Amino acid sequence: MDQSSPNKVLIAGATGYLGKYAVKAFKQRGFWVRTLTRDKNRLFEPGPFTAPALKAEDIDDIFVGKVTEPDTLVGLMDGIDTVYSSIGISRQRDGLSFEQVDYQANRNLIDLCLAANVKRFVYVSMQGAENIMQLEITQVHERVVEDLKNSGMEYRIVRPCGYFSDMGALYDMAKRGRALLVGAGENRMSPIHGQDLAEVCVDTLAGSALEVEAGGPDILTQREAAMLAFEVVGKPVKITVIPMWLARGLVKFVGLLSNQFGDLADFIVTAGEIDGVGPPLGKTTLRSYFEMLHAEDQQKETK
Repeated sequence: MDQSSPNKVLIAGATGYLGKYAVKAFKQRGFWVRTLTRDKNRLFEPGPFTAPALKAEDIDDIFVGKVTEPDTLVGLMDGIDTVYSSIGISRQRDGLSFEQVDYQANRNLIDLCLAANVKRFVYVSMQGAENIMQLEITQVHERVVEDLKNSGMEYRIVRPCGYFSDMGALYDMAKRGRALLVGAGENRMSPIHGQDLAEVCVDTLAGSALEVEAGGPDILTQREAAMLAFEVVGKPVKITVIPMWLARGLVKFVGLLSNQFGDLADFIVTAGEIDGVGPPLGKTTLRSYFEMLHAEDQQKETK
């Protein structure tokens, strides 16, 4: 698609697990793609848990800037008619808060869209937000949703039930020989692969539903997912349960050391208490994902 096409999308969060898949999904659907990144080299490096390294042909334009610093974003929206954002704190260690990243960075994008008359905005939030509104991460995500609803732009909200990248942490623990679960591990979930979720985002943009929940094909408890990881790596099941009272104490301790990691720990512990199940829009099974991770490990060992 040439640069004069009306289907020009900005991908914000392009170096993240989901963002990398989103770049490929939008490009494969015929969009002209601009990525926003702080470090363009990271676009072309593989991410964790099978997130792909992008190629030059996946991207039409690279804009280097910091979404938390509007002064670095002059010209970002030039020619753009659709913005996709999956920006949020995941594994960053830069000391920024949920307020600064998950809310204000997305608010900066909304303001730039309004100034440039961008038509559409696709935002990735979370499924089941109404059940965990006491958490700061949920509050800031839903403030972005409300801002989009009040913006006058055409918007779409995608609500995944969890990511396979999070399940990758279970695989890593099984590989080391012991998995730690917060609580009994009986909460049910249907996480979705990043590639499948990226396809859902593009489909949602083209559809009429303003908000779409998205899960994978499997519904498992945390304990069942851990047992599956042990089965794939070929090690005996060893699961240690961290009682909720102890987990809550650890959250408070971590919060004293770092607000950012305290907030993340609070989210992880709370997620261990509630179900997260949605429509099975993904096709990739958790077993096949674990098998993919295991195959990658075996290839590394033979080199």
